[in-house]
Amino acid sequence: MSAVIRQAQRSAHGIWPRRCRPQLGTPTAPCKAALNTTASRSHPASGTHDTQHFDVVVIGSGCAGLTSAVIAAKHGLRTLVLEKSDFFGGTTAFSGGGAWIPNNAHQKTINVVDSRESAEKYLRNVLGDLYDHDIIASFLQNAPIMLQWMQANTSVQFKPVALPDYHVGKEGASVGRTILTQEYDGRQLGRQRLRSIRYTLQGYHAFGSMQADPAELPVLSSPFQSMSNLAACIRKITRFGLDVLLYGKGSEMANGNALVGRLLKSYDDVGVELQASSPVTRLKRIDDTGTFSVMTQDSQGHTKEFVATKGVILASGGFGRSKEARARKETSEMGNGWAEVGAAMPPPNPKNGVFAPVSLLRTRSGQVRRYPHFSVDRTKPGSIIINTAGRRFANEAEPYQEFVQTMHEQGIEKAFLVADSRFLRRYGMGMALPWPMSPRSLIAQGYLVKAGTLHELADKIQVPPEALRDTVAACNENAAKGLDPEFGRGQSSYDLFYGDPSAGFPNPSLGTCIQPPFYALTLYPGNVCSTYGLHTNAHAQVLDTSNKVIPGLYAVGLDANSIMRGEYPGGGSSIGPAMTFGYIAGMSLVGK
Repeated sequence: MSAVIRQAQRSAHGIWPRRCRPQLGTPTAPCKAALNTTASRSHPASGTHDTQHFDVVVIGSGCAGLTSAVIAAKHGLRTLVLEKSDFFGGTTAFSGGGAWIPNNAHQKTINVVDSRESAEKYLRNVLGDLYDHDIIASFLQNAPIMLQWMQANTSVQFKPVALPDYHVGKEGASVGRTILTQEYDGRQLGRQRLRSIRYTLQGYHAFGSMQADPAELPVLSSPFQSMSNLAACIRKITRFGLDVLLYGKGSEMANGNALVGRLLKSYDDVGVELQASSPVTRLKRIDDTGTFSVMTQDSQGHTKEFVATKGVILASGGFGRSKEARARKETSEMGNGWAEVGAAMPPPNPKNGVFAPVSLLRTRSGQVRRYPHFSVDRTKPGSIIINTAGRRFANEAEPYQEFVQTMHEQGIEKAFLVADSRFLRRYGMGMALPWPMSPRSLIAQGYLVKAGTLHELADKIQVPPEALRDTVAACNENAAKGLDPEFGRGQSSYDLFYGDPSAGFPNPSLGTCIQPPFYALTLYPGNVCSTYGLHTNAHAQVLDTSNKVIPGLYAVGLDANSIMRGEYPGGGSSIGPAMTFGYIAGMSLVGK
């Protein structure tokens, strides 16, 4: 039963991956690739296709698009959401569902005093010359307002978590700016809607679709500690079994799935129309008043035209998921698709992506599954990450963006997460879930390497045995002392938050690696998502090459250039701004 806890443990940091890929470069391809659009300014195309009129058309069903859509619909605008895939939720559905919202009302419930001024100071220190006063001011002003409005007017509900900001040493850093989505009972959506939501990634659930909320961790991790714990675990398994029979999947929704479920419930209540399997093939600007024509084509080749009389909101998740986008290298190609309607791309960010170490599993069908190592395994006591020389090269527990940045700077294309049997049983490693789940299949597929001794493990992963032996011995000595003199692991509040005080070591972030068999898996520097998108202003409006507003065209989420310009101040720094500027776009369309 404790295997179920893995997905819940990951939610504490807030942001989760789209389909990560191992690479050292940054995403540099045109935003149009994600939508497969041809953008132009003209009158609606004539031909044999259906035509429908809406006030607002939203392209994409992640949290940014869904937030803007529900706001528009709540204010009486006829709103349509188009989703390219067969499932709703986008990246948000398999994310941690956390949002970085400075000065939020939930901080007071955990005795944290925050302010807009403190958050502004923190962002200035984190962003430096990348700080955009107007955009950041809009975010800081509207983020807590968005949160209040959503919790008062929709089914969306959040809760506090005492997670520190990622740059704890910067002036203005605080605790509790990351908030997590309240768990949700998916049965309220009904069978059809529940089954339409994107599944979480492999390794972030148990038994295919069983999810767990962080609040369940103490019970699920110790089912035999008490009769009440055991009863709770039995109830969860029984509920899951019944859900599979009645709904075809688990209905207890947590993290990003819960956020999508709550948003979709809000849309169903207000009457937003959603269409899946509707890739956009063409966007046309009809006039200068904000009227657009949006063309879609389904898998059978049937074409539909949707005329948006007030505007279009681009929220497709950026270009990070597009094969076409990943194939492109030159930043000069960016923006070609939107240039025809006058949309502009800003200068590239120093970091055009959010990074995390990833491991890869090649399935028997040839498909490659990618697993992002945000926090759980590499931050827990007893984990060690080494390079191909068998040496540590960074603080394993540091934030994922900084960890991969170190890999980039040192030219590390491959590393290894190393741990012992105690660690695997307690925390799991990547897709290998903790006890009682067996890692046998993942070992057979080559994802996880198992060896009886450290020397044998070194031979299998082709690193110098003496170097691995010495590295592990030094880490064991550090664990006994509770100090890491080389990289300072376990010294920051961030490291300690993700540690395990119950493990019995002097420092919750430092543990020993002594109990055979030993395990290793390969890590690559991965790209979580793009941070480079269309040039927008403080109102989420897309700008042209003259920095003028294109009437009726908005870009939110990853379709807009990141307000953080590739930096990552805290957990949920994608979802927080995405929902905030989705809120701003929706309110702008309704004239508020």
